[in-house]
Amino acid sequence: MPECSKFDASDEADSRQQRKKGGHPRMKVAQGKSDRNGTLAFAVALLLAVTLALAGCGKGAGTSDAPSQQGGETPKTATEPVTLTAAIDAVIIDPALEKLIQEELKASRPNITLNIIQPTKGNTLNELIAAGTVPDLIFTYNGRLSTYADRELLRDMTELAKTHQIDLSRFDPQMIDDVRKFSDKGELYGIPYGTNFHALYYNKDIFDKFGVAYPQDGMTWDQVVDLAKKVTRKDGNTQYRGFDPGAGISWIYQPLGIQADDYKTGKSSINNEQWRKVFELVHSFYSIPGNEPGTVTAADQFLKDKTLAMIGYTNLFSQLESAGQNGLNWDVVQYPSYPERPNIYGNASVNVIMVTKTSKHTDEAMQVIRAATSDRVQLESSKQGKVSPLKSETVRAAFGTGLPFLQGKQLQSIFKSKPVPYPLSSPYRSKSESIASKYFKEYDSGSMDVNSALSKAEEEINKMLLEEKAKK
Repeated sequence: MPECSKFDASDEADSRQQRKKGGHPRMKVAQGKSDRNGTLAFAVALLLAVTLALAGCGKGAGTSDAPSQQGGETPKTATEPVTLTAAIDAVIIDPALEKLIQEELKASRPNITLNIIQPTKGNTLNELIAAGTVPDLIFTYNGRLSTYADRELLRDMTELAKTHQIDLSRFDPQMIDDVRKFSDKGELYGIPYGTNFHALYYNKDIFDKFGVAYPQDGMTWDQVVDLAKKVTRKDGNTQYRGFDPGAGISWIYQPLGIQADDYKTGKSSINNEQWRKVFELVHSFYSIPGNEPGTVTAADQFLKDKTLAMIGYTNLFSQLESAGQNGLNWDVVQYPSYPERPNIYGNASVNVIMVTKTSKHTDEAMQVIRAATSDRVQLESSKQGKVSPLKSETVRAAFGTGLPFLQGKQLQSIFKSKPVPYPLSSPYRSKSESIASKYFKEYDSGSMDVNSALSKAEEEINKMLLEEKAKK
């Protein structure tokens, strides 16, 4: 039994003396009715005293068990001051999110100092490791987890999550699945703290200028093609483009759940009907007269030049505030989808926090994760326009409400679609995708037909895969 500050051996000795006298100093027992009644009253009084005293137990010196927003109470952890380091790899931790995490940590675990190292030159994860400074925590995304295996960074956090009562049922099941799939046996190498989304942004002024109805939720890609034709026009010396997919073929193929090379077979998987559909769809956009991609990026055409009517993109909110101040009259609707894959957009990377295998402060590191995934931090982060991995409808309904420039926008349209289950990609995904993009451009320019483009891409991807495997 843990020690109590008041009710100890002296209380027990005092109780024995009172039993000899037929009473107890904590309660006056009525006398005169019967010894049995007096004894019963004393027993009740003693039980109450013990119960009240034990209610104060369990908080021994040097430990803490502060209530958790995750549900239940956390295990006791040391309260001695400790400093943890956290690296950032391939994600962004902006000042607003860092402030939320630090404030929550200060309130719940003031003994923990968290040093989040921004990945400036000399402070990237690779550079920290090379210098012998392996961080306690890493902020990253699920697609990067497999790259850490050879560096002895991965730790299965399944039992840690149980021990520290991080309730995984609070999270969208797909987010947890998208993390576990980057392990051999379903290990949990990170806890989600955020994710991304895809949406269709549009310039209301361009649609008003040409008297065309705005985009709507639930559109198919063919409907977007038709709408793009109506707003691709030249007005005076200004050429207005109707639509750009934002990243060439990349975000268009993802909702179909396909890859340019197959992780299991180690061979190209591009020469098929699904990839033909992707090539032909993106070509149908770019072949609209006046809608050809130019030297200026699609994002700049939309945000700065204000000559692009619609763009399919991920979270643009960090840039839309200044764009709006500079005259962009924009709104957002649900991302378009394929008829056979309704309400599905592309890969939405799951941002995670992982405790490194070498950390000597595992318990304290888990308290950082509890803070980052707490209800308060997730709610406030949602208000700042970041998608939470939690299932909470309250958190989702608060999305963007803390940013005045988002007021009146159709933000909830974003949640009408879900991301495709994150693919288990090969280590050569980016190289395969580059080859696919190369031959799409050949097809789009008219240099070759779609069949030849897919065949050539298949041949080059297979050659690349053989060369990469030979290096090992």
